[in-house]
Amino acid sequence: MFIDDVIVFGRTIEEHVSRLEHVVRRIEKANLQIQPGKCVFAQPQFEYLGYIVSPDGIKSSPEKIRTVKDYPVPKTVK
Repeated sequence: MFIDDVIVFGRTIEEHVSRLEHVVRRIEKANLQIQPGKCVFAQPQFEYLGYIVSPDGIKSSPEKIRTVKDYPVPKTVK
């Protein structure tokens, strides 16, 4: 079995660690493997599938909307 991404979050660091421990135990129980070099922990925000996820909510990544945002203003009706 192959799982690409696992995102674990919590409102506090304690909640985050508790949930993370639970997820790691479940991964071990299912005989799945984690590549430690690809793991990132306790990030206040992250980019995922073109969105920025943070305590403030989910918003579009500036990189993904740059083309639309920087599109020149039309000078004619056509």
